Amino acid sequence: MPRKGTGLKLVNIPKFCVSALTLIFINSAYAQETTPPVQETPPPESELEIVKSVKQVVEEANDNNQTTNSILDKRVKSVKESNINPFSISQYRQNYLLPFTYVSSPNAISVDGLTDENIDKFEAKYQISVSMPLYLMDDDASGVFFGMTLISFWQVYNSETSKPFRENNYEPEVFYQWQTDWDILGYRFNQFNLGLNHQSNGQSGLKSRSWNRLYATAIFSDIDSFYYLKAWYRLPEDEKTFELDPTGDDNPDITDFIGHAELGYGFNFGKVNLLTKITNNLSFSENRGSIEFNLTYPINDRYDWLLQYFNGYGDSLIDYNRHQQRIGLGIQLKLF
Repeated sequence: MPRKGTGLKLVNIPKFCVSALTLIFINSAYAQETTPPVQETPPPESELEIVKSVKQVVEEANDNNQTTNSILDKRVKSVKESNINPFSISQYRQNYLLPFTYVSSPNAISVDGLTDENIDKFEAKYQISVSMPLYLMDDDASGVFFGMTLISFWQVYNSETSKPFRENNYEPEVFYQWQTDWDILGYRFNQFNLGLNHQSNGQSGLKSRSWNRLYATAIFSDIDSFYYLKAWYRLPEDEKTFELDPTGDDNPDITDFIGHAELGYGFNFGKVNLLTKITNNLSFSENRGSIEFNLTYPINDRYDWLLQYFNGYGDSLIDYNRHQQRIGLGIQLKLF
């Protein structure tokens, strides 16, 4: 008990602590209110202009107001009409008949009785290619499609060996087609395809050739030209355990010759159309591939005269690893 007369008083500790904390909180809040906010540095004006330009290009490309005429407009319109007609199928790739072609080094292995001595370097070649929709989107052009392409090489002038079909290549595929029709910087981004492709010559044993691919294709155009780029990935197969193994890979080195991509260019000048196709294996050490020119002149509204020249590898599956030159003359259905 404290002594009297000292002048000391006991302090209420809890009330003192609460008062002190309240004072600290008020001072802190006042400091936050009086401290000016930190301003972020705005991006440079040049950067803002670039962003605005990109946004404007994307918006204009994706609207329904088409400002760029395309060489493919007529074809796209006709294909849309065919897609919704249950009694028709559409032209897919080229459809042509070349009754007369000359090939530099045809392969005789594919037909019994054909030899290097009696094989004819003059033969007919034709291609039939069609597609049909399996599922259509609202625009009548985009959706899932089935395509089929047949190429045949016919020794029609070879009476000595009963005029056999030297080689047939079958190419069924299923693909998704996106009809973009975007206008970009004076060009039309027409279409993007993504698909699964099988190609075979329908033979067995040593004559068999086949492969499977995943592929993507982009098509662009302007008023008198179109361009496409097609790239693919070959689906791997097991190696053969013996020479005639039917389950093994018939042609493990096919991409070394045919390549991994195809570049196409179509051009119109007057009444003449030119379609060029280039394939390449993209190898610097052993570069291989092919080039094909298709020159057409109209016969009427449906058919064109066709002059075709091929140089390289992959003229047919049986000749995939055999360098060929071929030139032919015939007719084709109008392509564009």
